[in-house]
Amino acid sequence: MLDFMVSETGFERSIMDFSPLHASLGASVTDIDCADDDAQIAGDLQVALRHWQVLLFRDQDLSDEEFVRFCRNFGDLEILPEPDKRHPVYPEIFNLSNVKPDGSLPHRDHPQAVFLRGTSRWHTDSSFRDTPCLATVLYAVTVPPEDGDTEFANMIAAHDSLDENERRELEQLRVVHSYAYSRSANPGKLEPMSAEELARVPDVAHPLIRQHDDGRRSVFLGGHASHIDGEPVAASRARIRALENRLTAIGNVYRHHWRQGDILIWDNRTTLHRLTDYAIDRYPRVMRRCTVAGCDPVVPVLAG
Repeated sequence: MLDFMVSETGFERSIMDFSPLHASLGASVTDIDCADDDAQIAGDLQVALRHWQVLLFRDQDLSDEEFVRFCRNFGDLEILPEPDKRHPVYPEIFNLSNVKPDGSLPHRDHPQAVFLRGTSRWHTDSSFRDTPCLATVLYAVTVPPEDGDTEFANMIAAHDSLDENERRELEQLRVVHSYAYSRSANPGKLEPMSAEELARVPDVAHPLIRQHDDGRRSVFLGGHASHIDGEPVAASRARIRALENRLTAIGNVYRHHWRQGDILIWDNRTTLHRLTDYAIDRYPRVMRRCTVAGCDPVVPVLAG
């Protein structure tokens, strides 16, 4: 690991400057063109992502090919379960757009809008996989003139806010993460997925408290988290949501106001995120997303 020196303004490095976005997490990276293909910079950014959890790059102008290449600096890329939202040439790109093929905007109850509105719940991407993803990269192509922000919650800080007794209790629990559940909990009706598509994303149970290879621990919840394994579904689901609400209200949330050309990458292992509401039937909002695949399963807290 690189020996970064941290100051009040960010990492002290000759190539890149990191400026904190929030007291709890996040940094803006300057003097970087994300279209550049530089192995040294890519390695530095991987280390920075682990430290800051959220990285922001302003004023980028990337082709789809350049965007995919930049995202691959962080690892292999996932192909997500919704085939109709994949880029026709680069299937690694997931189109998060409220613009219909004819250029019009959907009403709030249209399936396209319903899917996007579902991201207003706190979640961590791909937690429904046996090996959840490492990170998500989002590129702002078109942004609304107001609202439509994204919030990020530091779940390492959330873990550290727990008292010792609660930590020990939660360390014993596993939570079932389910793509079928999260779709069913969306605020409206979605187009049904085929049985074959759903079979590719079966339910999986992960530790509620995960331990990382650097010794840090984080709370692993979010919108795909259905219920506590082995406990009654309704009661444990309510417990999960109450815990999530409490742990995202401790001053550990950064709210990002998007500008066209922004690229954000965040560590899904240690954060939750959500979209804030906006006039989805009035303003276009077009985002390109790539998801960096994970390398290791969720590890529980080790005894001793």
